[in-house]
Amino acid sequence: MKQYSSLLFTLMAFVWSSVAFAQSGDPLTLLKEVQSKTLAYKDQNIQFAMVIEAPGRDGKKVQRKTSGQVQVVGEKALLVLNGQKIFLDGSRLTTVSEEDEEIVVRKLDGDETQYTPASILKKYESGSNFQWAGEETVSGTKIVYIRMKPKNNVDVRDVVLGINMRTKRIHSYQEFGTNDVTTTLRIVQYDVNQGVPVSKVTFNKANYPGYDYIAPKGM
Repeated sequence: MKQYSSLLFTLMAFVWSSVAFAQSGDPLTLLKEVQSKTLAYKDQNIQFAMVIEAPGRDGKKVQRKTSGQVQVVGEKALLVLNGQKIFLDGSRLTTVSEEDEEIVVRKLDGDETQYTPASILKKYESGSNFQWAGEETVSGTKIVYIRMKPKNNVDVRDVVLGINMRTKRIHSYQEFGTNDVTTTLRIVQYDVNQGVPVSKVTFNKANYPGYDYIAPKGM
């Protein structure tokens, strides 16, 4: 889960945060517009495709493809990925594996707090350079790309965010790691204001009778 955290919670950071960007410039103006529009949604259902490309032993690139879904209601979210359900509620992360009939609860603290939406957004807005990275037309829709170069990040060289100019929603997210691993997330379907109840994205232990429950004391 941790290898996907930075990528997926960065996407949620733009969904959740109401913090205005402190820097100026046209790329930031567009990002602020995307934020403002997104914050008005009562709920969001995002289906995505993800490709992780890494150097292989023979020097050739090795690809791993997967797909998933993120549902967001208010400040709670449910991520469905690789056969697992991952509930995020503040600093509480609950992973449910139906195959293993196991529930693992973790509290995000220490170094892991960098993966929470608010922390990631704050990191990028105050410690990044933003610039235009080109545009293209996809199925008749104009997609504009913004490159973000985070400062003082030993893991990420840069990030390219794609914006759908018709809907002013996120189209894609591409992260280039300093270890030559490239992670690409592309939005396949983006539905909003569908009346999703908050209970749909809230973990309820009663829904998983008989599952092993592993959690820190008091959680």
